[in-house]
Parts: sequence; C-alpha cells; structure tokens
Amino acid sequence: MPRPTKWTEEELGRLKLLYASERPFDEIVVAFPNRTSNAIRMKASRLGVKRPTIPSSLFPSSILLCSEGNGNSKGYLFRCSECGSWIQVNREDEASDSAVVCGNCRSTCYFIT
Repeated sequence: MPRPTKWTEEELGRLKLLYASERPFDEIVVAFPNRTSNAIRMKASRLGVKRPTIPSSLFPSSILLCSEGNGNSKGYLFRCSECGSWIQVNREDEASDSAVVCGNCRSTCYFIT
C-alpha cells in the first residue's frame, strides 16, 4: 500500500480556511482531489479545526416556527444573542413580550412575538 503524501503548507492553509467555513463538505472534498474525505476530516481534527454546527444557509432566520408535523404550531426556536445556541419557547409559555434565560450561557434573551 503506497504511503500517503505529506500535506503541503498550501493545502493546510486551504484546509483551515475551507473546513471552518459554511461550505458544504462535498465542495471541500472537491478542493482536495488527491485526498479522501476521511483524510480531510482526520487532518482537520488533528489541526483542531472544526466545522460550524449549524450552517446559516440552512437556517437563514434566527427565529424558527416549531410544528407538530400536522401544520399546528407548538412554539418557536430562536438563537441566543450571546452564544448562538437554540432556545425553545412553547406556545403555552409564550407571552407577547417575554424574557427567557439561555440554558447554555445563562444570559437573558428577549423574545417578542
């Protein structure tokens, strides 16, 4: 089995830039034609580079309507303005203007419907 080629400085720079971006992973793999997807993931992991957890292209809004799957709304999801984690507000808990404490960073977020 042939020994893998060493990563060049140019490849490492490109990997750090692309892997941490919100580009789809398929596009990143295309940018490294001589590397497998597993090799790309392993190298990024060893470098400490992480992918974004939720791409903004997937969730363009910071407020999402939660549905029960039958069209009935059961509340909202919105992003904490401090840490970016998602917070759920149920219809029963909802008021016209309310403050919610983020379960992740404990900051107070204001939810206005």
